[in-house]
Amino acid sequence: MKLNASPTYIDLCERNKAIGLQVRDFILNVPNAKEESITDYLVWQWRLLDSRFRYIRVKTFTRQEENTSTGADFELELWVVGKTKFLPLLFQAKKFLKPFDSYQQKLNYPNNKQKQLATLLAYASTKGLLPFYAIYTVGGMAHPLCNGRSDLETGVYMIDAQTIKDFANGKYGKKLPLTSLIARSNPFHCMFCCPITVKQEYFSRYFNMLASGGWDRINEDMPHYARKLLSVEQPSAGEVSAPELWPDGGEPPVRVIGVYDLRDED
Repeated sequence: MKLNASPTYIDLCERNKAIGLQVRDFILNVPNAKEESITDYLVWQWRLLDSRFRYIRVKTFTRQEENTSTGADFELELWVVGKTKFLPLLFQAKKFLKPFDSYQQKLNYPNNKQKQLATLLAYASTKGLLPFYAIYTVGGMAHPLCNGRSDLETGVYMIDAQTIKDFANGKYGKKLPLTSLIARSNPFHCMFCCPITVKQEYFSRYFNMLASGGWDRINEDMPHYARKLLSVEQPSAGEVSAPELWPDGGEPPVRVIGVYDLRDED
């Protein structure tokens, strides 16, 4: 997908900046909200702000199920779809607020074994998804990777899972400040705002694991459920059992699946 530096491209940027600010304000006003609630708020606001986004809640994991049956509670599977190609992203989410808070230990969850991270990487590799962590925070603590921009305030940052593994393994030290994580991240909205997105160079520039730039598969290769979401009206907001989305059975082990339909924006 190639986004043009046009009014539509500017609109994409502004809408996604607004989503990040809404999430930041939600965290500030609902300080006890867990990652699941923040993700639910994020996709709800995204849909309100931009009708090109559709989502479905697939499954809610209990903490016990997260530890035993799946090894990970993937928060969001996101398909950004252009006219001919797509970008498939898989997110685990962490809410990090304090300047220091045993972040290396939290990234080695559970029990310092990295099971959550390992499962994310393995599942993403098997399904051809690009694995990321979403960091939910109140922002403003450090300069991210794209530090030349002036519109970096947000409540949602994204950092590739391989970099998270480096942090978990102690590559950047064992006493990690939150600023170190933010410095290796980018605001979520930057992938829709950065000028090099127009040249399809954003992901290869900022996330080294994505040397291809991410846009290397045609829309016909998308799984049935993602293509189906592109062709239906926004499903109801509640938890959904939708067997027509996965006729072969076996819902993805993801809480929320979203598609961002930019096929008319190339």
